[in-house]
Amino acid sequence: MGMSGQSYSKKDLNFELNLLPVFDILSVCICFLLMTVVWVEVRSLETKQVIGSQGVAETETKESLWISLDQENNLTLSLQSANKLQNDSSSSSATAFKKTYSLTAAQGQIDWNKVSLYLKSIAKSKIEIAQLLPTKKTKYDEIIKLMDLLKQNGFKDIGLSPI
Repeated sequence: MGMSGQSYSKKDLNFELNLLPVFDILSVCICFLLMTVVWVEVRSLETKQVIGSQGVAETETKESLWISLDQENNLTLSLQSANKLQNDSSSSSATAFKKTYSLTAAQGQIDWNKVSLYLKSIAKSKIEIAQLLPTKKTKYDEIIKLMDLLKQNGFKDIGLSPI
């Protein structure tokens, strides 16, 4: 056989690809996937729509707490009475409240001790419904912390208004 100046050997044509590092990387990726799925499931907070999930005739009228956050992290806690809810069931305005508390933020930070004290005093009146009204600039961790405080103080139904 003639050779054209280039030397080829059988060793150059038959090579093996080591796939063990690829399997190692895939197994690590699968482990991270499984851990994140479990973490998301464990750390999830069960919520449901408090107001508007049924028809007007089917909805029970109970007292509720409305918490609004403005852009400077000031909180406004408003108690809406059941009578007002019954009278305004046909209209969409919910401006008249029984009691209103305002908590101003110090240097843009929410005073969680004051919020907890107010929620404890409100929870004594057996109110179980709360509605959160955040703004676009409200941080998610503040919303979650507020929802946790509401759950700790006995609020069963917590709604979150879309931003």
